[in-house]
Amino acid sequence: MKDLGNYECDGQIEMTEYLKSQIKCGVVKDLTAWINSQGKAQYTQIGEVVKDAYERHKDSAELVDRITNAVSVYVLTQSVGYMDYLRSESGVVSND
Repeated sequence: MKDLGNYECDGQIEMTEYLKSQIKCGVVKDLTAWINSQGKAQYTQIGEVVKDAYERHKDSAELVDRITNAVSVYVLTQSVGYMDYLRSESGVVSND
């Protein structure tokens, strides 16, 4: 797989900081604390994602790519969920 470099989205950090600045009720959880508050530790959740991807693709020549994709989807899903959490804590309305 070729190196895709670092493709962070412009404004990503600024949006998080903006939402945190809008929170009136006090301190919010950081990303890791929020993930851990979902009933399973972050490490356990990632382990489940990797194990599931391994079981589904263990006979594939693209095993590493499939596991990488599964973890990437997990990270994206957690990021979206965390942004939703910050929005709900800040009262900022999303225009989805």
